[in-house]
Amino acid sequence: MNYKEMFNELNILSINDCYNYLYNIMFGWKDKQGNIHKGVNDRCFYSLQTPYELSQSKYGICWDVVEFARCFFEEMTNFKHDTFYLFYDDNNNCPSHSFLVFYDKEKLFLFEPTAHHCFYPFSGIVEFDKLDDLLKFVIYGFLKNCIGNDTISKDFDENNILVYKYYSPKFHINGVEMRNHINNSEKIEVIYDRKSI
Repeated sequence: MNYKEMFNELNILSINDCYNYLYNIMFGWKDKQGNIHKGVNDRCFYSLQTPYELSQSKYGICWDVVEFARCFFEEMTNFKHDTFYLFYDDNNNCPSHSFLVFYDKEKLFLFEPTAHHCFYPFSGIVEFDKLDDLLKFVIYGFLKNCIGNDTISKDFDENNILVYKYYSPKFHINGVEMRNHINNSEKIEVIYDRKSI
């Protein structure tokens, strides 16, 4: 697939264009048979979509959205970028979120078009001076929302909050395979103030 051509056909020519396009993706997932489901994915039946598939289905979870954004940044910009995965390892539902960060000169930016669907009422392209500040910002928003909707207890275990920088996975892997891919990526230590939550 020629993704440059796809982005041109979709009129996604700038970072703002990509953000606006992904902002309108609905929260849902595609299974191995190509069926679309609304809401939280089933880890065994989920299938990571290609950017083209997401452009057709218009439904995705953060993993799908991040891979679309990664493809856009690789094909249409010269900006260095990284992708991150944040989750609370409770050996049960493991609330989580993935997101993209891009770098421009001395600044870095959180590229967050879909958090309004999933973990806190925020979306945007937000500038930061340091990666640590950006990661704390995402952790605080994530935890406040998860505590507010009872997916994480107020007395959560700080050791169970994990952040990974991960690289491009294979498409069409399921949720278990995606987590294995992420677990074999670079773990990032973030020290945050629990009182700020």
